[in-house]
Amino acid sequence: MLDGARVAFVVDGPLDQPTGGYLYDRLVASGLSARGCHVDVVNLDVRGPLSPLRENARLLNLLAPPASSPRAYDVVIVDELCHPRAALAAALRARSSASPRLVTLLHHLAASERTGISAKLRLALERGLLAASDHVVVTSETTARVAIAAGISPARITVVPPGRDRLGARAAPPSRARGAPVRLLFLGALTPRKDPLCLLEAFAAVAARAVLTLAGPADRDALYAARVLAAASRFGSRVRVTGALPDETLARELGAHDVLVLPSRYEGYGIALAEAASHGLAIVSCHAGAIPEVVRHGEEALLVPPGDARALEAALVRVVHDEERLDAMQHAALRRAATLPTWADTQDAFCRAVFPAAR
Repeated sequence: MLDGARVAFVVDGPLDQPTGGYLYDRLVASGLSARGCHVDVVNLDVRGPLSPLRENARLLNLLAPPASSPRAYDVVIVDELCHPRAALAAALRARSSASPRLVTLLHHLAASERTGISAKLRLALERGLLAASDHVVVTSETTARVAIAAGISPARITVVPPGRDRLGARAAPPSRARGAPVRLLFLGALTPRKDPLCLLEAFAAVAARAVLTLAGPADRDALYAARVLAAASRFGSRVRVTGALPDETLARELGAHDVLVLPSRYEGYGIALAEAASHGLAIVSCHAGAIPEVVRHGEEALLVPPGDARALEAALVRVVHDEERLDAMQHAALRRAATLPTWADTQDAFCRAVFPAAR
């Protein structure tokens, strides 16, 4: 137990945003509280062109309090996606006995989603925060390798994967009558990184034998989401768009579908994959980021190159037209889920990484 430890958990904007990263943040913050910490969530303001300067100054007060003032926190945890609102404060902090320990939580480097000069500039900014941190918690071995390549010592990195049991689990795959349409589910924001447009292009090849649900927020990239909605409308009732779903509804949707399709171009882990496997869904996804760490190609999953609509189409045809393959993949998914960490495992490991003396 960590009775009395004071923790500031720093995130961009509200903590209740419906993404995998914020879900991880909420659950590990809850785990710290349950283990005796006093946790304050510090929400950085992302509005306006001056927000980076204003919020860096605010964060610097947490990281480098005056020597004459009592230390407000023992540990400051910064979600690495708080760029550029955290990099300058981390770089300028002067370590002293009054300084709290700085732990950066790295879901994945934003530079990994970019190319060219944009990726290089973003990496320089991200490297500054990582280098100034006392410790870095990453959510996958893939991200650990990327951080090491960026110059971070392996000794300062701990891998703490997400859990898979937030929405419960099933003992058997979802039931479906032989010959009934195969029910495909996409979980994720309607953004280019998740690539639902690629999915809709590939879905045309199986629309006569399948139905598709697109579940996730449409407010992250309004122009792209409008294109997705227009493409989905061409399939009529074969494609259903739900928007973001609360946990209870999402659990019901997982129990009412046969295959999770996530054609993401990059994932730092892929919580949706682990949750779908826990419900016995077969997986069609991409060789991208940490996805192959979570699900195995040729077992519970078929993984294709990101952005390749023809390869995605072929994978969908295989699972939709081959009932025996689909059944085998679903049972493999349940076996795979049993090997993945629970959220209690994640919370325990995160606490040990943040407070090494408590190990």
